[in-house]
Amino acid sequence: MKKLALALAALAVAAVPAASHAQASATVTASATVQASLTAATTHQLKFGTLAMGASSTLASSGASQASLSGLTTAGLGQVQVGHNSNVNVTATVPTVLTNASSGQTLAFSATCATASSSGGSGTAVASCASFSFNAATPGTVQSTYVLVGGTVTGNAASGVGTFTGDIDFTFTASN
Repeated sequence: MKKLALALAALAVAAVPAASHAQASATVTASATVQASLTAATTHQLKFGTLAMGASSTLASSGASQASLSGLTTAGLGQVQVGHNSNVNVTATVPTVLTNASSGQTLAFSATCATASSSGGSGTAVASCASFSFNAATPGTVQSTYVLVGGTVTGNAASGVGTFTGDIDFTFTASN
């Protein structure tokens, strides 16, 4: 009987659960933010030069004529240098007229845009200056793309003489 009692006691001790211990858990989330590098600077203004009253002028934003015009003091394409390490979306507000600040008279204006991989190089035309994009040749590496701006100013003898101006405002946004 003693053996049976000892066996039952041993079985009872084995069936009793062990004392529980306090337990807690926590999670640490690892994160990183990848930021695109994007800069833009105007390097040349769009200059149609001096025109005769009523005359019109066109500067092509792409092609062989671009290289000979860029950077000249009297006439030349507009140019924006964009430093980027990702693809870029571009939007622009383009005026339809150039205005004489003194008289308020206007000349019709339309813009053309192109992109080039070097300053003063021949450009690749884009469909519209108002909205276009270009890709990073080597994503992750900072590189330059040049936005070339040309267009046509349509002369009007009734507009008189003076300096006619208008701003083309570009917005560049990094994308993947």
